[in-house]
Amino acid sequence: MSTIAFIPKRLNEPPVVFRGMTGREVGIMALIGFVAGLPMGVISAWALGMFAMVPTLAFAMAGMFLVFGGTVMRRLRRGRSTIWLYRNLQWQLAVRGFPLGEGRSLIIRSEVYRTRRAKGRGGRS
Repeated sequence: MSTIAFIPKRLNEPPVVFRGMTGREVGIMALIGFVAGLPMGVISAWALGMFAMVPTLAFAMAGMFLVFGGTVMRRLRRGRSTIWLYRNLQWQLAVRGFPLGEGRSLIIRSEVYRTRRAKGRGGRS
């Protein structure tokens, strides 16, 4: 009978697809880049009179966000789990008053609790 000597630590984590990002992160970066490129495309289409500049600049920005965003994401997540970045963003939004999804159940308040007993109890002062 054979046994597994070790269980891989990252067995259930999503695979890295491009520049250290998972499939979900690639999609998010591409979408953010596309949306960021739309206003630039509209302005250049109006200035040059070419409607084709709108999708051209939108897709070009999406590509740039994928290349440079991969480096940024890799630095943000270095040595942490894949879910850390999403939880951190969720917590920061909840602290600023914008709880989204599961962020409504996050603990965002910290207090100092005292364990000192009141004087006069138990005969001690």
